[in-house]
Amino acid sequence: MEDLKYQIDLLTALNERLLNSEKMYRHIAECSGTLFMYFDYRTSPAKVDLVGPWDDMVGEKIANHPYDESYMLNLLLDEDQDKFRIHMLELEREGLETDTVDVRSRNKRYWLSCFANVTYDDDKRPIEKIISIKDITRIKMNSEELEYLAFYDSLTGVYNRNYFVRKFRDMCELADSEKVSVEIMFVDIDDFKKINDSIGLLFGDELVQEFGQYLKGFNSDDVLVGRFGSDVFVIAIFNPCGQRSSDVIYHKILERLRHPFMLTNKTEIMFTVSCGVAEYPDAGRTALEVIKNAEIVLYKAKEKGKNGIQYFELDILNKFIRNISIEKQLKEAIETESFQLYYQPQYNAEDGKLRGAEALLRWPDPDGEGFITSPGEFIPIAEKNGAIIPIGSYVIKEALRTFSDWRNKYHIPMILSINISALQLERENFVESISNAININGISPESIELEITESAIINNFEDVIDKIKTLRGLGMRVSLDDFGTGYSSLSYLKQLPIDTIKIDRSFIETAVKDDSSGIIYESVIELSKKLGFETVAEGVETKEQFNYLREKNIDIVQGFLLGRPVGKVEFEKLLIRQIP
Repeated sequence: MEDLKYQIDLLTALNERLLNSEKMYRHIAECSGTLFMYFDYRTSPAKVDLVGPWDDMVGEKIANHPYDESYMLNLLLDEDQDKFRIHMLELEREGLETDTVDVRSRNKRYWLSCFANVTYDDDKRPIEKIISIKDITRIKMNSEELEYLAFYDSLTGVYNRNYFVRKFRDMCELADSEKVSVEIMFVDIDDFKKINDSIGLLFGDELVQEFGQYLKGFNSDDVLVGRFGSDVFVIAIFNPCGQRSSDVIYHKILERLRHPFMLTNKTEIMFTVSCGVAEYPDAGRTALEVIKNAEIVLYKAKEKGKNGIQYFELDILNKFIRNISIEKQLKEAIETESFQLYYQPQYNAEDGKLRGAEALLRWPDPDGEGFITSPGEFIPIAEKNGAIIPIGSYVIKEALRTFSDWRNKYHIPMILSINISALQLERENFVESISNAININGISPESIELEITESAIINNFEDVIDKIKTLRGLGMRVSLDDFGTGYSSLSYLKQLPIDTIKIDRSFIETAVKDDSSGIIYESVIELSKKLGFETVAEGVETKEQFNYLREKNIDIVQGFLLGRPVGKVEFEKLLIRQIP
């Protein structure tokens, strides 16, 4: 009896140990998040045991389902059952393999990582099988989200810059092998900053999103659409021809832009775009080079007035490269003050007496005679990149210092004209800084004339008018420069608190030979006099022009006929000749 009792106690202990082990293994399986299906084929029917968090995954109690081999299949939608069955058979045939499958149940879509392990007897019949199934849906979705962020622009859904460049490079390589071309088209919303300022950043983003979604419609096997910047999109076209070309896409975009974009706040926005197009391999030897050149011609389209398309030309690239070179040299010239001022005399038309001089900036070549480039080339570049501010400060400082020296030496009454850029005029301390410079040099403000272009006034009308009034209140004269090349509205002249109008040389070139131009020129002079303005004619190069201007009662003449721009030393010789 004691031996039997010992055997019973031992079996009980072993059974309890097995139960505890099973409990531990089931607990481990539950915590692992992995589902296990164990099939024992040594019994008939096969014994099936399910371990793991099945209830959590399928959303219902597993006790409500039969424990047979079709259990997992019964959880899936009918159209996904064959996919899962084939998937599991492939795993079994290939041995211990892990793979993923995309299936759907009645409750949700799953990404499952599956693992099958089958053991066989000597006759190659299955004895038991373990299938492990792990729900990796969250991991897969996170991975897909990361993949989306890696390849796509989050705002518009088109390709982001990095992925677009990669795909475009692939396109170019394929184009090489197939002996075809690839076009790339930059599309930029005109004046987007103004649009953003008027409707706000959020609605600005919405507008970009709407436009990007429209452009996304061009996507196909041969057309890629990406976003490179806040309002800059790119379109790549493989083997462009027929309806698949930048020209056709551009005109489709124009057709869409004839109608407004409706935002969620019911605001209707209309805008234009500028486009730059370059083609591989004609516009560059590499994909990145072609992208760069397409961006360059986009800037050219902007310079030409926006709302247009510009195709790559070698001259545009050469000019861009030259401008870059000039920008670099400008920076060095500013640091070393490697500029010079030339002075061109101005004369009273009636009696031929010296009225004064206009200070003109020159950029001498340090390696020889002549100049690095003309002001007509480097001044616009300096205005665009902001270099005109330090350059303008140099001109004011040097011109006033020289003018003060002349006045002290020769005591000749004259007026010094200094050109002022729009950027200089926009600076808050401009009036104070030039007033201080005049006082430091002991110059009478009445002998200084500041020349301002029409564009400088129009761009910021009220602020500029206030500053002009302040300058004139301090005694300085103000001249409207290059009249006839900008907006040239006679009606707004009466609103300008100025002293002088300088009529552009292009007027005089045609006025002498063309009666209609002559009538306009005469009208400008007559109107200016009635408004109390002094008139200056620029670019007087022939005796015929000079006589014509005197006949039309011009006040002051300036040009090669009477005197070319010269350096400080040469102009001093002219001043000496003026001494009685």
